Amino acid sequence: MERKGIIETKAATLTTVKDILAERKKEGELTFEQKVSLDYAKEFGRGKDKDIGLMTLELQNLGIDEATIVRIINVAPETRDEVKLIFEKTRFDLKEDHINKILELVKSL
Repeated sequence: MERKGIIETKAATLTTVKDILAERKKEGELTFEQKVSLDYAKEFGRGKDKDIGLMTLELQNLGIDEATIVRIINVAPETRDEVKLIFEKTRFDLKEDHINKILELVKSL
């Protein structure tokens, strides 16, 4: 397999990782790291692309940045404390209605 340089770096949901690696698998054999990543994404990735897209739009409307949105989708917090932990090191002004909306969206995945 030909090695390619890094073209772009950005946060990705596990569902996106799963889709990308599944496509690469069709093109040829995956590296060890890609196989491990694909297995992990299959086991822990939640939701469908359509649902995740809608959730992403809803979270963007709240003013949440892309990296934090990806963390929310990947972690899928179930409690208020888990949501607060995700935002702990961000500068986002997290309010109770944000927490409620996030928990509601995660339940819909």
